[in-house]
Amino acid sequence: MEASIKTFITIAGFLLSSLANAGEPEARLEKLLNGLESYSAAFEQTSENNAGETTETAIGVVYMQRPGRIHWAYWEPYIQLIVSDGVSVWNYEEDLEQVIIRDASDSIEDSPAAVLGGKVDIEEHYIVLELGEEEGIEWLELTPKDLEAQYESIRLGFVNEELAGMVLNDGLGNRTNIKFLDTQANPKLADELFKFTPPEGVDIIDNRAQQDAAAPAAE
Repeated sequence: MEASIKTFITIAGFLLSSLANAGEPEARLEKLLNGLESYSAAFEQTSENNAGETTETAIGVVYMQRPGRIHWAYWEPYIQLIVSDGVSVWNYEEDLEQVIIRDASDSIEDSPAAVLGGKVDIEEHYIVLELGEEEGIEWLELTPKDLEAQYESIRLGFVNEELAGMVLNDGLGNRTNIKFLDTQANPKLADELFKFTPPEGVDIIDNRAQQDAAAPAAE
């Protein structure tokens, strides 16, 4: 389940990005994402291990709205809902009857998504390559310069300048392939999509409260 939240965080950063000071081909990436104030899509996700064997498949739907508002729902093989209002992130796993709450800024701090979310300078921390077109999809690849980054490479695929797919490769040889379907750029989205009230009876783990409690008292 933890892989799902990491995947969500990375994708959210990409889709809600606002790039600056970009060169070539960074400027190409900026052009493709420019003007994306909101986004919705269904998705199919496949996870593979380092032997190329499929370890998990999932389907769901995603809604996103700048700045930082996300509704990412897995329907199969389990129900998991990840919602962010831009300040907090709620991760609800139905089978565990559990909700984990995180601070949104802390959640993406160590992710490559932070770069495209405007947290760090893309040219300073990433090598961006245009990989060309394959099976009708135009691919861009980002390779982090930090050897301890969460992912070894992240590929974004576009069809007619609309985000159609993503491939995430981690340092252990695992790969996550995501195909976006029925995409809509800049749809009007209801505010309720980005609010979450935990169901009655579930366990709530509020890491925001733990962080606050651990903070030193002001003198």
